Amino acid sequence: MGASASLFRKGEYPTEKDLDIIIDIFTKMKFYSSGIDKEKLSKDECFSISFTNDHWRRRWDDDDYQWDSLDDNDHIIIYFYPKPKESHEYYIPSMGETVPSYIIFEDISGRERLLLEFFHRYFKLFPEDVFMEEYLYTKDDIDKVYAKIPWNELWAYEDPRTF
Repeated sequence: MGASASLFRKGEYPTEKDLDIIIDIFTKMKFYSSGIDKEKLSKDECFSISFTNDHWRRRWDDDDYQWDSLDDNDHIIIYFYPKPKESHEYYIPSMGETVPSYIIFEDISGRERLLLEFFHRYFKLFPEDVFMEEYLYTKDDIDKVYAKIPWNELWAYEDPRTF
């Protein structure tokens, strides 16, 4: 298993509407979701959502399908926490307080291109949120990486002050 990453929001619990927006972002990126359990959402329980793109789905259905031929950027799993846990709290300097993560991205290794595109779209809608792998990334940090050509495929593991 590779590195996981988190998404933080100050002052409010995420809602079903937030989850719908996240799913919509992935859908516009040509990803399809599975594993959404609205019953768990109503009970404030954590659940996972798997996103796969059309390319990955076509290869899955192909008779000559081979696991090692898949690109990690074709799929990702997130864990959505409608009531974030205290064990997932971190001090976020830009927010000025300790905040729990409400989404955990499972195994981001090899998915940096997918995440960069997702966060570029996400931070347009939620500019105050913060993404964290080893370092904290704000909307401004993501915008810098997104605009940089050529972009650094290891951006998610580097100090954003170096961008």
